[in-house]
Parts: sequence; C-alpha cells; structure tokens
Amino acid sequence: MPAVAYVLHRYPVLSQTFVHAELVALRRRGIDVHVIAHEQGADVRFGDGPDGVPLPVEHVGLADAAPMLRRFDHLHGHFAEFGVRVLGPLAEKAGRPFSFTAHAYDLFRRDAAVTTDEWRCLSPRLRRIVAISRFHRDFLLQRGVPGARIAVIPNAAALSELFEGAPAAPTQLRRVIAVGRPVPKKGFGVLVQAWAVARTLVPGLELDIVGGEGLVKSPPAGLRLWPMCDWSRAIAAMRAADVVVAPCVIAPDGDMDGIPTVLAEAGALRRPVIASELSGIGDLVAHGVNGLLVPPGDAHALAMALVRLAQRPSELTRMGNAGPVLAAAHDADLVAERLHAQVFAA
Repeated sequence: MPAVAYVLHRYPVLSQTFVHAELVALRRRGIDVHVIAHEQGADVRFGDGPDGVPLPVEHVGLADAAPMLRRFDHLHGHFAEFGVRVLGPLAEKAGRPFSFTAHAYDLFRRDAAVTTDEWRCLSPRLRRIVAISRFHRDFLLQRGVPGARIAVIPNAAALSELFEGAPAAPTQLRRVIAVGRPVPKKGFGVLVQAWAVARTLVPGLELDIVGGEGLVKSPPAGLRLWPMCDWSRAIAAMRAADVVVAPCVIAPDGDMDGIPTVLAEAGALRRPVIASELSGIGDLVAHGVNGLLVPPGDAHALAMALVRLAQRPSELTRMGNAGPVLAAAHDADLVAERLHAQVFAA
C-alpha cells in the first residue's frame, strides 16, 4: 500500500466533512495516510463515535515541508487553486507525484479560480485531478486538461451509519429543512420566498434553515433560522424533517456549489430532496426518482415543487425510499476504494 500524505490548507474544517470522511475511510482500508497542513483547524468533531475524531495533523506549516514529504509515495490535496499553486510546487521540490480534488469555489469563483494558462501548464508530476461530477470533468476538459488526467470520483460522505439507522421515508410533508454555510451561493433567501408561497397552499408547512441565523430579522411563525452546528446535530435535524432542500444559486462572484454533501446525507436518511439543477447536482439527484430539480433562483418553481410533494404523499415516500440507492456512490468507503485504485496506486 502506498504511503499517502494529504497536504491541506487547514484541517479539520467543520464544513469540509468530505475531507474527513475520505481520510477515515482510507485508514479503514489500511492505507497509510497522514495529514500535513498549512494551518491547524478548529477543535471540531465529525460525529460521536471514534470515526468522528479528526486525524492528527503531523506537521503544521508548508514552507519547510518539502523534505519531510519525500517519505511519502503520493501527495493529495483538496481544491484546485491549492493543488495548482501550493501543492504542485511542493511536489516538485519533494520529487513526488501528486493529485488534487476540484470542488466549487476553486473552479468558479472569479477571485480564486485557476486560470486558463494555469490549466495549460500543469506540472508533469500531476498524476490525476479528481472531478467530483461529470459536470466538473467537462469543465476541466473545456479548459484543456487532458481526459487521461481526470478521474471522476464523487465527494465522500460518512454514510454507513446513516444507511443503517435511517428512519422510514416520510409519508406527509410537514417540515422542510436546508443545511449549509451562510453564503450567497446556498440560495437560502430564495428558499424563504418559496416557502412563504408554498405555505399559502400548504397550511402549517414549517421550514428550518441550519446556517440561516440572521437571514430574516423577525422570522414569521413556522420559520426557524439556526446557526451553523456540528455534524451530529445537523444529521439529527435532517432525520426529523420530511424534505431536504438545496436551493443553490450562482453567486455574484461566480461561485456555486459542486455537489452539496448534504444531498448525499439526505439520500442515506431516506429524505427526498429538492435541489437546483446546477453544476454536478444532477449526478446525485435524478428528477422524479429521489427528488425534484428546479431552475436555480426560481422561487416560484421551488414553491411549486414543495406543493407537489405535499399534495402527492405517495411520491414523497417513493422518492425517499430511492434516496439510499443514488447516495451510495458517495459512501466514503467506496470513494476511498476508487481513490486508491484510480489515483494513488494508478
């Protein structure tokens, strides 16, 4: 088994559950994986069990890291701008092959995105770029990245325990939830508008937004806006809901989501989803199968999707039961297996 160093800007980061899930799953497979970071992250956990404990950061600071990186067979990072601008030069100094996973802001946000010239001048030591969806693969191909250097592997989520302890699929739409960071690309404002319309047709419909604290000055009855919370509390909140919504939009700076991990977690919990038809989301949400897709930023379409599921409870249940099948591709153990076969040991 190759010795792999995950070289990261910061670890752990509460909103980057996919990085932690990958690391834990790789270790569970017997991969000799270690964490090197530019900065030590916050004191957070990713669940109540032993797998929720972050891996130790073995070295903090990257300016002097090249010599110690030579003891690893492969270097891997997350986010394209970090992979191209930081990890690439480090790999050159260390004389080691490397790879990175491309996600969202690192591709789409104008002040951070890798430039066309940078894509055309990738380091010869770059073994693979991991694209988390077919949309991401096509995005890279359009910028001149050779197809042989791209591996399509979804972002990882810790789904095993969610599959095992998932509640029954909902039989009635009463409570809607969205979970995410309080940033424009999450589209929470659109969701509030849609909920207000849907509530006129579905009396008593409730909405919780985890990460939406302060979004509305005086929330009306039925709207609850919560601060960001740890993974376990977010999962508990989704279990108690009937539908999970990801109303993603393209932010003014060009940023947009790749595939929100919350959608995979919702599927594992047998919660039907409503999501924007944007970026890689279509790889996980099949319209009419495990959820509904709506145009990004269209509050009316989102409201009508909520009304549809409220008025068709059998469809709500059927979509919930289909969730685990489509979410399975994001299970961290499967992602770790594919990373090892297609990237680290390729």
